[in-house]
Amino acid sequence: MVHQSFATLRLIGHNALFLCGLFLILIATRAGAEELILRAPLVPARSATVYAGLNARIQHVNFDEGDLVVKGDTLMVLTRRDLRLKETAARIALKKAQTLQARWEVLHKKKLISDQQLENVRFDAEVAHCNWVTTRIELDKTTIIAPQNGMVVEVNVKPGDWILAYTEVARIIDPRDLQVHLFVPEDKLNAIQINMPLSAVPTAGGKRALSGRIIGISPIIDPQSGTCKVTGLFLNAGKYVRPGTLVDVTTTKRDARSNGKNQS
Repeated sequence: MVHQSFATLRLIGHNALFLCGLFLILIATRAGAEELILRAPLVPARSATVYAGLNARIQHVNFDEGDLVVKGDTLMVLTRRDLRLKETAARIALKKAQTLQARWEVLHKKKLISDQQLENVRFDAEVAHCNWVTTRIELDKTTIIAPQNGMVVEVNVKPGDWILAYTEVARIIDPRDLQVHLFVPEDKLNAIQINMPLSAVPTAGGKRALSGRIIGISPIIDPQSGTCKVTGLFLNAGKYVRPGTLVDVTTTKRDARSNGKNQS
């Protein structure tokens, strides 16, 4: 009876050692296949912050958060009556100068005025044109347009607000392609390369693993943190997760055989 008990314990011990060894093999295999696991948020690959170009009052806001826009759409209209008056005056002055130039061109052909007189009129017309273009550029700043296609995710002003130049008024993102910025320790950089495959799994229990690749490696290492910034791109990830989703990103080694096939 005692002999059977010892035999049973010996068998259990052998099984335990076998399972432990198998576990270590699996860990070693996983470590060999996966270089690094880092946690980071998915952010839009393309985004734009929209600024006001001058001091003015908000007259109209044409889009709300969540609306889709096309590049060139008018996001907002500002009001500056003084600029409209200046543009009108400059346009009238330009028309007057061009009319005078046309008349003096006729007189010059008839030898009734000198070359110098015609040159002065042409110069005045050119100055008038420059003045009008300058006022037109300022007036155009009262219309704020979308710099890219995408979704409006921030609107920071409302009609009636008085804003200063370079105030952030809105933000637009392209929600389709997402990217991550990984800060890789210096001693792990040898295992990182451009186009290396990436896998990202949402930390909030998402079951879908997103496939991506490394598209950028910073040429410098932060001396304070000892890390290097690595950028990964996940095309069309916005179909499955929202921008800002926190994910665990795994960098995986390329299979040497598949690399040989790709190179061939």
